[in-house]
Parts: sequence; structure tokens; C-alpha cells
Amino acid sequence: MTDHYRAVIVGGGVAGCSIAYHLARMGWRDVVVLDKGELTSGSTFHSAGLVGQLRASVALTRINMASVALYDRLREETGRDPGWRQVGSLRLASSKERLLELRRQAGWARTFGFPLTVISAREAVDLFPLMSPKDLEGAAYLPTDGHIDPDGFTYALAEGARAKGVTFRTGVRVQAITVKGGRVSELLTDQGTLKTEVVVNAAGIWAPEVGLMVGVRLPVIAMSHQYLTTKPIEGVRRDFPTMRDPDRLVYFREEVGGLVVGGFERHPAPWGLDGIPPDFTHRLLPPDWERFSPLLENAVTRVPALANAQVIRLINGPEAYTPDGEFILGEAPGVKGFFVAAGFCAHGIAGAGGVGQVMAEWIVEGRPSLDLRQMNVGRFRAHHADRDYALGRVMKIYSTYYDIRHASGERRPGRARFRAAARLPDAAQPRRWRSGRQAEA
Repeated sequence: MTDHYRAVIVGGGVAGCSIAYHLARMGWRDVVVLDKGELTSGSTFHSAGLVGQLRASVALTRINMASVALYDRLREETGRDPGWRQVGSLRLASSKERLLELRRQAGWARTFGFPLTVISAREAVDLFPLMSPKDLEGAAYLPTDGHIDPDGFTYALAEGARAKGVTFRTGVRVQAITVKGGRVSELLTDQGTLKTEVVVNAAGIWAPEVGLMVGVRLPVIAMSHQYLTTKPIEGVRRDFPTMRDPDRLVYFREEVGGLVVGGFERHPAPWGLDGIPPDFTHRLLPPDWERFSPLLENAVTRVPALANAQVIRLINGPEAYTPDGEFILGEAPGVKGFFVAAGFCAHGIAGAGGVGQVMAEWIVEGRPSLDLRQMNVGRFRAHHADRDYALGRVMKIYSTYYDIRHASGERRPGRARFRAAARLPDAAQPRRWRSGRQAEA
């Protein structure tokens, strides 16, 4: 390997490749992307691929809008099909309370210029004819949403980055990062040492381990997320919109004439709390049918054809979550040149294009074009280093992912630990994060 790069990106998933692509577009050619496996071999390859733009914050909505703008042009620009299908999205209201929420969202959508409309139950069934209208009060329809192939998208980004001079090295494991004078200076791998001015930690569920190499603690919890794929089902069309039924905790999209069905269960399962195994590359977790069964039952009540569908397989893969449900972006406090792009909380594919853009701006120009204070890596405090605090918060975020949000609502898990931690000196803080190597030792 060349012994000097202007920027080294650790992680060849969709985020790392997007950052490399956008850095190259901004004129940085001397960039290398490292991955201990192959490209997409982390959480990217098992993503369900749904792309929804409207979110609860301005920043995340703008990031997802930038992603869709990229998806629209990427095939023409790179010559590689990213698998983008702009089929629209349906968000169902299976209760009157949910319908009120959708109407509020329609008002919120207008501030961004989205063509989101609240439609009747009949109109929703016309768009997704396999759906049962039972208990359906209406739906929100956004025609500019869709779904994308995670592998195809990532390799299209890599193709665009390579064309502009970016280097990709797979099968390379990062072992240490050297900091001199408060700034990153070199990165040690199992294949040599690289001198660099910038390191980007886009390592997904391994981001905490990479962060600890420079003394930066990242409160990321890997959560087991499951969805199934079916064989072709009669009546399923390629132009079906993606569909979410938040009252039933489930989502759907078309795939090769069948359906992808997943959701967010009330009793989720964390994974790898004592460190992610170093050989966990392009691998899945064992399917957990007992935990998925309630979601499948909910899905069948909305799409009865699933009751007789043949399941290809149940995919179970770990996804990185944060204690507040927000991304972790930006330059780490106290370590110049060490940037983080991690903790995507199941929004990684939807937000990857925009994340690459704002991270490249941050690295090249010193600040992003969006106000990203709520996602800034510097927002974390001492109590976030308590694994049990972070775990409690993440479990609540995951299990209530589809719940209706209220302005006066607050997350209660971890409050006692936060108050206790605020009274303790740093030396007496509770259990800290451990890297994978420390866990093995």
C-alpha cells in the first residue's frame, strides 16, 4: 500500500463508500477506503433497503432528500445500476390517533415541498391491492420515496469514487491509530502503516472499537433486526409502493415478485455487548422465529396472502443504534482529523447519500452545510460511557420505533443512572465500554 494518504476511511459499507465518493467530487483524490472483509460485508449487505425521506427532524429529512437526489443521478453518472426504484411509499393509519399523526406529518411535509398526501383507505388499497382494508382509517402517500439495492448502491458509489482516483483496499484490518499533538498522524494495519491527515471511522457496529484506538468512546449498541423474504406471490407487482403499518409494527416492500416483511418488535435483542467477534464479516445471526412470530402475525392481518406464501428465509442481522436514536457524525472533540460517521439506527441506506455529502463538507470545508448539532459526536457526556445506560435507552428506542411521538414525552430508561452519574467523580463512573480485543482477553 502507498504509505501516505490525505484521508483514510475505515469501513467499506455504504457510508464509507458514500464519503469517499463525495470527497472525490470535492477534489480529494488521495483517499483510501479500508475494509477488513469485502465492500458491504458489514450491516450494509443485509439491509432491507427502504428509503423514506420525511423524518422528525429537519436535518435528517434534508439528509434523506440529498440521498434521493443522488440515487436519481448515480446510474447515469457511474454507468452502474444502484437498484433505485422510486415506487413511492404508503404509511398506514390503523387507528384514528395514527390518522391524526399522518395529517400533522402532511403539514410538516409541505415545509419541505414534498408531494405527500393523506389518502382514503380505498385509495391505499388501490395502490397495494393485496392489503386488507380492515381497521384502515387512511394512509399517507409520498410518490418520491422507494427502495434501493444496498449492494448495488454501494458498488455504484465505489465505481464513481474509483473513477476519480479513490483507492479501495479490502482484507485489511486496522490495528491502531497514532495521535501526535492532538491530531491523527498514522494508521497501523496488518499490512503496513499509513500516514494520514484524516481518519474517518465508518466502521458500523465496530465503530466503538475503532474509536477506542484514539480514546473516543462511542455509545453504539448492535441490535438484532429481522425481516423475511418470500417466493413470488400472485398479485404482487413491481410498482407496489413500500408500505409501513406502524400500528402493527411492520413494513413491506416488493422483491422479485415476492415480499420483504420486517418490523420492530416490542422485546428486541441486543447483540455483541462484550465486543463484536473479529471474524464476523459478511455473516448473519441465527434466525429467531419465536421473536419474529408476533410481527409475522401482525403482517398477515394486513396482507392475508402472506399466510400461504413460501418463505425463502428469515434474515437476522445486527444494526448499530445510539442512545438517542440519532446518527453520530463529525470530528471527535480533542482529536483533530478523527471523524465519525456511525450509529445509523436502521436509517443507513436511506441517509447514506446525504451523510456522504455532509461528511465531505465537514472534512474539506471545516463545517457541514446543515445544522447537525443533534447528530454531532461531541454531544455525548460521561454517563453515555455507561453501557447499561446506553443499552436501556437503545432498547426503548428500538421497541417504540413506530410509536406516536408526543411533544411532552420523554424517554425514562437510564434517568436514574444519569442522575447518579452526574454526582459521581469520573474515577467512580460505572462500567465502561470494552473493545473486542479487551472482551476476548
